[in-house]
Amino acid sequence: MPLRTRIILLVSLAFALAFAGLVAAGMQRERLAAVPYTDIGTLGQTALWREILEDDTQRLVTLSDEILADDGLREAVAARSLPQMRSLATSWTIPRFASGTLTDLQILDDSGQVLFASSTAAEPPRLLDFSTIRNVHAGAAPRGIRQITADRFLVIMARQYPTPGGDFVLALAASAQPALRRFARSMEADAFLLSTRGRLVEGTKPELWRALSLDLPQRVATVRQAALDGRLYSVTAIPLQDLSSGSAGLLVTVKDATESLSALHRLTMITGAGVLGLLALLLGGLYLYLRESFRPLDRAVGVLGALSRGDTSVDLPKESNDEIGEIATAVQGLRANLVAFNDSRRQRELQRRRQERFVRRQMENLASTLEPGAREEVLTDLRRIVAATSGAAPEAEGAEPAPQSLARLIREDDQLGPLAAVLQQMSGRVVDQHRRLSELVTRLREALVRETQLASLQQELAIARDLQRSVLPVDFPDRPRFSAFGLMESAREVGGDFYDFFEQRDGRFAFLIADVSGKGVPAAFFMAIARTLLKAIALFESDPASCVRQLNELLAAGNDQMMFVTLFFCVLDPATGEVEYVNAGHNPPYLVGRSGEVTMLATSDDLAVAVMSGVDFSSRRIRLAPGDTLVLYTDGVTEAFNNEDQPFGDARLKATLEAAPRRDPQNLARAVAQAVRTFESGHQQSDDLTLLAMSYKG
Repeated sequence: MPLRTRIILLVSLAFALAFAGLVAAGMQRERLAAVPYTDIGTLGQTALWREILEDDTQRLVTLSDEILADDGLREAVAARSLPQMRSLATSWTIPRFASGTLTDLQILDDSGQVLFASSTAAEPPRLLDFSTIRNVHAGAAPRGIRQITADRFLVIMARQYPTPGGDFVLALAASAQPALRRFARSMEADAFLLSTRGRLVEGTKPELWRALSLDLPQRVATVRQAALDGRLYSVTAIPLQDLSSGSAGLLVTVKDATESLSALHRLTMITGAGVLGLLALLLGGLYLYLRESFRPLDRAVGVLGALSRGDTSVDLPKESNDEIGEIATAVQGLRANLVAFNDSRRQRELQRRRQERFVRRQMENLASTLEPGAREEVLTDLRRIVAATSGAAPEAEGAEPAPQSLARLIREDDQLGPLAAVLQQMSGRVVDQHRRLSELVTRLREALVRETQLASLQQELAIARDLQRSVLPVDFPDRPRFSAFGLMESAREVGGDFYDFFEQRDGRFAFLIADVSGKGVPAAFFMAIARTLLKAIALFESDPASCVRQLNELLAAGNDQMMFVTLFFCVLDPATGEVEYVNAGHNPPYLVGRSGEVTMLATSDDLAVAVMSGVDFSSRRIRLAPGDTLVLYTDGVTEAFNNEDQPFGDARLKATLEAAPRRDPQNLARAVAQAVRTFESGHQQSDDLTLLAMSYKG
């Protein structure tokens, strides 16, 4: 890029930054200057709204004084006689409903219960919240505005209502629409009431607000401008407080200010256009001046370019005695030195080529001892050197461009520099080739050791898998009153899931399914300990909750690995079909009825076992009807994933149980397992899959 162009760009950038700074300072000054006027405007609107709201609530206060003086109504409230209260209150509410002075009248007790409401709705909205009712009983008489429903604001006042039967709360409400219309007329603008979520509740022209669709901040006064259909509007929002001093929403005023705002915008555009025009004029004049000043220097640069290409026939006359003339004298001296240098260079070139040919032949012989890839790289570098020193382009012979380090040596015209660089690379490749061979031998030895260790570990894991499966029940006898079936498919060689069933001393049968946190060998060891302890406890303890509590205390003590177990433990009474169960953080089982309906058992808030000591567990009871089947499972069923990373889920499990052709335990368990395998479609199993089903015959 020419120097004069860079100067023009720098000056332009300086002017642009200065102009942007002035614009930003002006805009900031306007914003700071508008702050006092904005505060005055919002304070004035706030005062006007409070005055209008005070007038409306004062009418409700006057009406409440008259109601408090009605002895008959007081006695009816004390007796809590709803028909008598409605009969006496009608004389106060009917005429004021018609005039719009009153919208609702409610009498509430100290607990917030509505004793009487003049509204005819089945469940009228309560005018006061519990904190406001407490304040009224404390002697306060709050009044103000509140959003009662999603589309309604009300002006409300409340006061204490003493009766012989106790103190109650009297609440009167009127519509906020009259106050909003009075406020809009006073401001000569449209007014709107917004909820605390910014949604329009009431307004004088709702379609205008929906068309503007502004997002205003809550709890702070705001003044904005908005454009719609070629018109400019001034939007002022002030926060509202409800009668309990909380946030009730926003009061928004929208006024058409097209004329004043358009004039301000036009003035701003004219000023900006004038400044930009002046800037363009200054830059144009600067460009013309620099172009004429730099013309002699451009001719000197052209002569230097010809000399750099080897053209010594060019000449530059000395046109002046200034800096340009000194440059012409220096160029002439440079031309004479270049002619002498070229003669000396030709002599050195002949000697360099003879030395290079000898070194190159020796390097080619040495390169034949390298690996094929390294040999080709060295020969390629040699061809690049030949092409560069002979003046031919490497690309013409199909060779790739030279690396940066090699190309730099060639440009410096060193006689043996490029060949020395290639020789250094070839030496490094020989050393690297020897190092790789040594590392390969070492890795082969280590691989043989690891292969032996892996085979031993796989054999031990296979033994552990057989031992783990041997402790699970495999004999599922068909008893006269019930039948059961269980299965487990581990995600690894050993897993953390287990199931069991056994008979207790009192003749009842215990069924359980559990899932240990984690996978692999640690989970398998923890599973074996938990199963052994629970079975030993259950043989002497008939209460399931007590069994799980004792198991939790034993496992939580010294649990340095912070492992835990989720389990479902139930005890079946074959004589009655009653099942007492404890769910310690496990998936709730499904109950499959004889007619095919599938329901999930109620969940509980009990923690998993071994999370912490000193925890109590609760038990629940259900009664099975003949033909009912209880299906217990682990999260390996519901959290199985397919190739699209979608979980099997509770919905598919329930659908599988409903669609099973037969309701016996074995068929249900195998149907669920087959459905999970089909759903996974070859996807790697993510967790142990364990099922235990028990059917009651009666």
